[in-house]
Amino acid sequence: MADGQAAEPTSPSVRLRRIARVLREWRSRTEFTQDGAASLAGWSRAKQSRLEAATPPIRPADVMTLALVYGIPETEREALFNSAQSAQAPGWWGSVERGALAADVLDYVQLEAEATGLRTFKVDIVPGLFQNRDYAAAVARAFVPSFPEEVTRSGVEARIQRQTRLADQNPLRVEAILTEAVLHLEVGGPEVMRRQRGRLLELAELPNVELRVIPTGAGAYASMGVPFNILSFNGTPTDPDVGYVELLGRGVYLERSEDIEPYNLAFGGLRNVALSTEDTSALISALPHTKTGT
Repeated sequence: MADGQAAEPTSPSVRLRRIARVLREWRSRTEFTQDGAASLAGWSRAKQSRLEAATPPIRPADVMTLALVYGIPETEREALFNSAQSAQAPGWWGSVERGALAADVLDYVQLEAEATGLRTFKVDIVPGLFQNRDYAAAVARAFVPSFPEEVTRSGVEARIQRQTRLADQNPLRVEAILTEAVLHLEVGGPEVMRRQRGRLLELAELPNVELRVIPTGAGAYASMGVPFNILSFNGTPTDPDVGYVELLGRGVYLERSEDIEPYNLAFGGLRNVALSTEDTSALISALPHTKTGT
């Protein structure tokens, strides 16, 4: 899971499937057949089929060739070209201890590294991007079955590394909605949780972070008991969102628009019952002994 340890592998990777989906949409939009596109691109229909089926490799040069064949606008084609480049380039996750990130968690981390936006809803846990080191370690050590300590430490460091997206050159926009229960569950003990609440207040001050809490008194709300993430990329219809729903032991990716739409609607419903960002910060500040720092 994105905020836990274990998950189920996917093949081909979600990143490649997203690129292939855009390539299929481009061809459909421009009314090319596979044969016609392949002929103008200068390769076989078999290769065209492999590209659209997300069969590795999908080279950046192939993406650019098809974009030019289809007459795709520069901004749109550059966005997918960059995605194809990053899908091939090694990332910081390559140095993570073997076993610290399961296969589909690695897919998620790589997608998150490319994304421009994240909407996340959590029922009982602080989002991984917001966790301090001690909180993350307590979550990891509670996992059953337990992991070797070196794997746990590596997983925690990977989570901390992910957080650089919040303040890099093109920071990830995050809209997080948590239930109030997240603030009261003393993960790691009272002292760890006090510092974690302080960390939330610090992050809420970032211009690219919106943090909202659903207060206990709100009653029933959309998506009760179902946490989820929605990753966005360039905000264009042809660069589709990817949803991620956490289950015990694995994660499920949502890649079709009809599968993601219920979660878009649910997030809107959650936003309607959550406190404003200002009232959320006031609520956290009012909790006993909230401390800033990691």
